[in-house]
Amino acid sequence: MTDAPTDFRHIVLSGAYNIRDLGGYRRKDGGTTRHERVFRADSPHRLEPEDIDTLLGSGLRTVIDLRAPHETKSAPSALGELDAIDYLHLPLYDALAPGHMHQGTSAAEDPLPAFYARTLDTRGPQIAEVMQAIAEADPGVVLFHCTAGKDRTGLISALLLGNAGVEDEDIVADYARTEHLISDLVAEFLDLARENGTDLDAYRRVLRARPETMRKVLADLSKRYGTAEEYLAGIGMTAEARSRSKGRLTDDS
Repeated sequence: MTDAPTDFRHIVLSGAYNIRDLGGYRRKDGGTTRHERVFRADSPHRLEPEDIDTLLGSGLRTVIDLRAPHETKSAPSALGELDAIDYLHLPLYDALAPGHMHQGTSAAEDPLPAFYARTLDTRGPQIAEVMQAIAEADPGVVLFHCTAGKDRTGLISALLLGNAGVEDEDIVADYARTEHLISDLVAEFLDLARENGTDLDAYRRVLRARPETMRKVLADLSKRYGTAEEYLAGIGMTAEARSRSKGRLTDDS
């Protein structure tokens, strides 16, 4: 894998690029989020036995797979059949392809803020189910993931951290960190897209994870819904579930 800047949250494994601990982020009311509570990740289908041992040793007990059914079929999770793991398949989309990310956008602009806005608008029940599962998970580390750990995972991370009162710039930094970590994975995606005759320039735009993208997402969320907590309330999460979700990262439950 390509070397990336040092990140104490990054869990370095041989079979994954982008597994990170959501602990250590500043909270607006003081303190930081707790370590070894929630991990965000790319697909774990290539994990080696020693990688799995590392994750289990960290306290991993629940895995939430956000991928569509065709993704889980082509790349089954290495964590899905373990007796020690509660594996939940909770797809945000029934299918996901680059075309979903380009709807309603011009070829010149960053398509991701509009895609994330549509996800917030149209996938409320699915997002609520994921957040509820994080809140209700048994003691131990909860890991949620998609394929690259960037878009679906990035949006859930932003909502989870926002609900925990994390500073916006830390949420932005958490999102943008992915771009460095998945550079080898992006090269793999582009090679496959080249073979399939995909528009590479357009595809490169949806593979980015730039700070300004998440800043736009947070500004849009604030303008249309209010806080992350207010968004979650609006999609049906009870006050108790929101508190338990926050407590997963902060102990304030």
